Amino acid sequence: MNSLLKKYLFYNLLGLVLLAIATTVLIVVLNNYQLNKRLKEIDNQNLIIYNFLNSSNFLRNNDSQSIYNAILSKLEIKNLSILILDNEGNVVIDTKGYDVASGSINPSPLIEIEKLGGYSDNNEISNLDKKSNGFRDFLNNEIFIEKHNNSKIGIKSSFSIQHENKKLELFSILPVSLNDDVFHIVAYEDNTEIQRINNQIRFNVLLAGLAIAFSLILFSFFLNFIILKPIKKLAKAAENVDADVKSKPLITVLDRREDEIGQLSKIINTMLKNLYQKIDNAENNSADLMHEIRNPLASIKMATDVINDKLDDDQKKFLDLILSDISRIENIITDYSSMIKDEVNLYKSQSNVFNIRELLDDLVHNYKENFSGKLTIKFIANENQNLLVNGQKSFLYQAFDNIIINAASFSPTDGIIEIVLSSTKNYLSVSISDEGPGIKDPNIKRIFERFYSFRDNYSNQAHSGLGLSIAKQIIDAHDGYISADNLTEGGNIVGAKFIVNLPLAD
Repeated sequence: MNSLLKKYLFYNLLGLVLLAIATTVLIVVLNNYQLNKRLKEIDNQNLIIYNFLNSSNFLRNNDSQSIYNAILSKLEIKNLSILILDNEGNVVIDTKGYDVASGSINPSPLIEIEKLGGYSDNNEISNLDKKSNGFRDFLNNEIFIEKHNNSKIGIKSSFSIQHENKKLELFSILPVSLNDDVFHIVAYEDNTEIQRINNQIRFNVLLAGLAIAFSLILFSFFLNFIILKPIKKLAKAAENVDADVKSKPLITVLDRREDEIGQLSKIINTMLKNLYQKIDNAENNSADLMHEIRNPLASIKMATDVINDKLDDDQKKFLDLILSDISRIENIITDYSSMIKDEVNLYKSQSNVFNIRELLDDLVHNYKENFSGKLTIKFIANENQNLLVNGQKSFLYQAFDNIIINAASFSPTDGIIEIVLSSTKNYLSVSISDEGPGIKDPNIKRIFERFYSFRDNYSNQAHSGLGLSIAKQIIDAHDGYISADNLTEGGNIVGAKFIVNLPLAD
C-alpha cells in the first residue's frame, strides 16, 4: 500500500468499522440496560401489588370486583397490566377488563375462561380473542409456561418474550398464597412501541454512518486531487532529476502554485542549483589542485634522477625512499582526482542493464595478460548463468578492478587469485580471494576508509589507500554491499577474501 490515497481510504474505512462496532456495542448495552431497568420497575410494581394483596383482606373476601378495583388503584406504570392466575393457569383477574370473573376467586366456583397453554371453547371469548389481535398469546409461550411452573414452587422471576411478529413483552411473576391455594400475580407490559423506537434509532444511526462514510470517501478523493496528486508529481519530477543529473534538470511542474507545495518545489529547485554549482566547483577545484601539485612533484622527481649518479650507496637508499614517497603521492593524486570525478560522474551517468559475467570475463582476460607468469587468476562461474545488473558498467568495472589490484598487491609471485560468481533469488555474489597475509587490523571494516593503508613487507606496490574506499563508494551507489574477511586454515591466516553482493535487475 504505497499510495497515500489508499492509506487514507484504508484508515478511514478502519475507523468507520471500529466506530460501527463501538456504536453497535453501545446500542446493545444501552438496550439491555433499558430493558433490565424496565424489568426492575415492573418487578417493583408487581411487588407493590403483592404486598398490598397479601396484607389486605381482599383475597379472603373472595370479591373479584373489589380486587380488580384495588389493583387498578395501585398501578403506577402506564400501560402495565396485571393478571392473576391460579395454580392451574386459569385467568382470575385481568386489569385490561377481559374475562374478569365475578364472585369467588377460589378455583372451584370459577367459570374457566382461559387456561394456560390453551383457550376455552367459549365462543364469545374466542371472538374477543380474534378482535383483540391475539391478546394473552404469551400464555402459550414456552418461556412463560416455564416461568409459571417455577412460580408454583415459589420462584419469582422477571423476563422478556420476543414474539415472531417482533412483539416484545416484559413480565414479572410472583406467587402469592391464600390458605392452601397458590395464585400468581403476573405484571406485564407490551414493550413493542419502545422496541420500535429503538429500532428506528439504530436505523438512523446506520444512515448517519453511511452518510459519514460517503462524505469521508468524497473528501479522500478531494484531498487526493488537491494535495496528494501534486505531491506525486513532485516525487516523479525528483525521480527524473535523479535519473538525469547530467543535464542538470529542475522541477518546474509546480512552480506556479502559491501554496506550501509550490514553495516546497521552489526550495528544492534552489537546493538543486546550489548542488549543481558545488559539483562543478568541486570538479574544477580538484582538477586545478591536482595540476598544481603535479608540477612540483615532477620537478622533484627530475632532480632526484639527476643527482642519483652522484651519490654513494648509503645516500641512494634515502633517495630511493624519497622516490617511493613521490610515487605514493602521485598515486594519491591520481586516485583522489579519479575519486572526485567518479563521485560527480557516478550521479551524472545513466544506468543500464548488463551481464555481470561479461564484465568479469573482461577483467580476468585483462589480468591474465598483465600478470602472465606472475599470478594465476581463476574465474569460477556456471556456464549457464545469465546474471543481469542494473547499473553503470564502467564504474562497477573499476570497483572490481580496484579489489583485484589490492589482492594482487598482497599476493606472492606465484599466488592464486580466485573469483567466484554465484547468485540467490534476488542478489548475485562475487567473491575475490587471495593467498596473501590477510587483514591484520582487528577492525576489518577500516580497510574501506579513505587513505587507510596497512602494509608491510608483503606489499609489492605503492598504494594511495583509496582503491577499496572508491570500490565501496561505487558498490554502495548501486545498492550493493561489500565485506572482507580472512581465510583461515588450521587456525592460520592463509589469505583475504572480499565479497560483493549486488541486486539483480528485475
